[in-house]
Amino acid sequence: MPYLRLYSRNVPIEQKRVIGQKLMEITLHTFHLRPEERNRTTIQFIPPPQVSGADGSQLAIPRGADFMLEVMAHHMTDAKKRAFAEEAATMLAPLLPAKARSRIARLLGIKASPAPQIALQFDELSPAISDPVVIDDTERLAA
Repeated sequence: MPYLRLYSRNVPIEQKRVIGQKLMEITLHTFHLRPEERNRTTIQFIPPPQVSGADGSQLAIPRGADFMLEVMAHHMTDAKKRAFAEEAATMLAPLLPAKARSRIARLLGIKASPAPQIALQFDELSPAISDPVVIDDTERLAA
């Protein structure tokens, strides 16, 4: 059961629905999941937390990126990660809002980047956390 978290700011709810549907299709396709596994996949939109360290070392979104997509699943091969990253980045770039330019950047005439920068992070899910618990009653019945 994959978990996806998109750390983002200022994404309207209508846009979240579209992004969520497209991320679901990409997830099912690239991780070779069955259609019924759609209901076991979680997609969250999370605002990035404030900086918690004095040096800014605990940022949710890496420096230089506008958004971060965290993907947690079982049995992710490099090929699956690459396929997911390519499709997700291509799909997300036109759908996510461009980062607002600061007042100083506007005054200096600095142009904003045409497409938002998206960081992807892949983590393997622990079987202890996400696999269903199976209780073996054979010992109890034999006693």
